[in-house]
Amino acid sequence: MRTLGIHTNYFRFKATEKAMKGAESISQTEFSLEEDCIVVYVGVEKADEAAPLVVTRKLIDDTLKRAETLKVKKVIVYPYVHLTQDPSSPRTALSVLKNAKKMLAEKLEVVRAPFGWYKAFEVSAKGHPLSEWSGFFSIDEEEAKAEKSEDEVRGDKFTKFICVDIEGNEYEVTPDKFKKNAIFKKKKPVYKLLKRFVSNEFGKGVDTTRAPKHIEFMQRLELVDYCDASEKGHYKWYPKGLFIQKLILEYAGMLAHEWGAMEMKNPLIIRGDNNIVGELMGEFHERDYKVDGGRGVCYLRYASDPLGFPFMQKVRFSHKQSPLKVYEEATCFRNEQEGEVSGLKRVRNFMMTDMHAACATTDEAKKEFEDLCYLFQRLMDDIIARGRWVLGWEGTIDFYEDNKEWLLGICKTMKVPSFFKLMPEMTHYYAIKNEFQSITEDESNIQVSTVQWDVKDGERFDIGYVDDDGKKHPVPVILHASSFGSIERTLCTILENIAIDINQGKPAMFPVWLAPTQVRLCPVKDEFLEYATGLCDRFNRANIRCDLDDRPDTVSKKIRNSEREWIPYVLVIGQKEIDSGELMVRIRETGKQQKMTFDELVDRIHTESKGMPFRRIPMPRLVSKRPIFHG
Repeated sequence: MRTLGIHTNYFRFKATEKAMKGAESISQTEFSLEEDCIVVYVGVEKADEAAPLVVTRKLIDDTLKRAETLKVKKVIVYPYVHLTQDPSSPRTALSVLKNAKKMLAEKLEVVRAPFGWYKAFEVSAKGHPLSEWSGFFSIDEEEAKAEKSEDEVRGDKFTKFICVDIEGNEYEVTPDKFKKNAIFKKKKPVYKLLKRFVSNEFGKGVDTTRAPKHIEFMQRLELVDYCDASEKGHYKWYPKGLFIQKLILEYAGMLAHEWGAMEMKNPLIIRGDNNIVGELMGEFHERDYKVDGGRGVCYLRYASDPLGFPFMQKVRFSHKQSPLKVYEEATCFRNEQEGEVSGLKRVRNFMMTDMHAACATTDEAKKEFEDLCYLFQRLMDDIIARGRWVLGWEGTIDFYEDNKEWLLGICKTMKVPSFFKLMPEMTHYYAIKNEFQSITEDESNIQVSTVQWDVKDGERFDIGYVDDDGKKHPVPVILHASSFGSIERTLCTILENIAIDINQGKPAMFPVWLAPTQVRLCPVKDEFLEYATGLCDRFNRANIRCDLDDRPDTVSKKIRNSEREWIPYVLVIGQKEIDSGELMVRIRETGKQQKMTFDELVDRIHTESKGMPFRRIPMPRLVSKRPIFHG
């Protein structure tokens, strides 16, 4: 960072026009201070991006010392990119300037000149020996490491911890003695899951040396696999995996439509000089993917928010049309650290289903928040595993205390135990959020859905409703709701819950509506192929995903292969079935065989899949025509 300081008799400036598209919004274009003050011209440099807080603190220390020496109580912070030939990104510069004002304001009166504008200014220097100075503040390697460490724990300053049972009763816990709390003496199995989740949140140990089971399953079943031509954390999807991904996306779209959201789509790339978006990205504390197409640095989006909010900003809606609800299937990128990428649990490229509601009143926001919670409760039971998940919450102590009855009422209505982590003040855009957490086979937890109460971005992005007088008002609350925070993580969670089923002696299988093949036909001999082919066609015309193992194998081997593929219903086709018209059905869920007619089996599968989306079988119906994707 390079600075120029002047002790002045007076200082005046006027913002004339935007110097960049990402210039911050301002309401006051002119300012005049007709008394002595310090003006600090600031040029933030690229090197400062390694530790912007460190360099800001150095600026503050120097400015406070000079103000004390000069006996000055007023300071003007003035962005001045012309001090450097190697400027930082606009995002970093604006963050430094805002933090500088905030820190100086603890002891001085501070004015910050607008960023991203051409400005005319008049200055009258005092002319004494200490009235002008220049500064250069740099960062060493240790300082950069220290700030990185500080940034990683920022937002985790939780000081109060509360568990809530399914009746809505509170139990305050502490990290060192939580295991002895009365809530964990309750007999229902779900409290064991809550105890495991709380233990994980307090960092009390999960075995991370064992490879997650979902990695074995995703490869053996030919769903998803690593891609040598890409970097770690970016995956290739085989036909059956892509089929499951698209069915889950269709389910998410159904939920969003039921909730009343309108689907939209935004770009993947965010301009580096859009400062409002940059401020939001900095607050999210994620790892950015930077790209440069020769027109300046840009970022791949980490969620739908950075471009979803500018989208909502341009939408004109009245209080009668509130809440404004939008939905997006968003491809996202997060440049996670090498050691943190693990199978599908933590990836660098993923698909998120994101929902937002801009609400004109807090009462409206509360109703929508509740509706989303109940929708996602159904999602967890339908798709992940009924009874194997808990709710995690994060927020401020004040919001919890002010809204305790409402929050505990949600927990009681859902009949799901919860764990609240509370902090003294907001470090993010949300005052409260919840996370729908599944406890996996290795006893770790995976977040599937979330609902968040955002109190910052309505004003920050000028997202507002129009009243009867035609005046625009920022919405007090924007709800963020991700039905599937990551489709990849969702598939991981489904597979990990299947691993739990296996450990409990249950058969491994997808929900019938999600199984790529629902019915497999296994002819005893080649002479029954023609009949089996016609039967396969009948099932598929009835919207049942049916395939035919036409390979020259024994029946026992065909059945074993269908079991390895977790196929819910297997039918052996021989002369008896042709003559009687009845089908002997092997039912995977029960491990039993049962005689059924064609219509009875179709009705059974339709009943099991009721209300869920349907897609055609993703592979050739003749098994002999299928290639091997994973050796």
